[in-house]
Amino acid sequence: MIWIKLGIILTGFIYAGILPYVTKKTIQHIDIDLSTQTLSFLSNKNLYGKKYVKGYKRLLFATAILVYIFFWLLTEFYDLGKYELLMRYIDYSAALLTLLAFIPHNIQPYSLKHLKMTIQRLMHNLLAVVVFLVLPTLIVIFQITVLPKEQFLGVLGLIIIGITVLLTIFSIIKNGITGFTEIIFINGISVWSIVVTIITFLS
Repeated sequence: MIWIKLGIILTGFIYAGILPYVTKKTIQHIDIDLSTQTLSFLSNKNLYGKKYVKGYKRLLFATAILVYIFFWLLTEFYDLGKYELLMRYIDYSAALLTLLAFIPHNIQPYSLKHLKMTIQRLMHNLLAVVVFLVLPTLIVIFQITVLPKEQFLGVLGLIIIGITVLLTIFSIIKNGITGFTEIIFINGISVWSIVVTIITFLS
């Protein structure tokens, strides 16, 4: 059990820190308007070059792996492996993040003349929306599943992810889906990850 705890601590803090940290460092070095553009624009070769496309791909792929390992370790620690819905959403989340990593963004207008680019843009946008929905759903399912055994963790986790979802929805209503909205979402999940990691370590 101690090794599972150590694994949760390691992956939990890396998972919570890597995306916000790398995102912050990246936007400090490029000219991107987060009030009108999303972070997906970083995967646009025509706008930011191959360097940032490669970095975006690696970051999302690393995040997919960390999501899978972190939640798998949590299910092992809290003995939740028998809950099929939870395990299924862990697979969904990792798979969708991986697909998103390997389907870059583009701003080519939707047109049958550029069918390949149109399909790529449509798939990227659809995947981004689905990831927005699936990740908090995974967290909520985990929280509800663990609630009967760990009431403090269950309630606190639901409060954190609830606030994150509400702030994200408010930002979408006010500003649309922008880089700022994505940062709110990312930071909220990071806070949740840190809290869950600390509570699990102290258990």
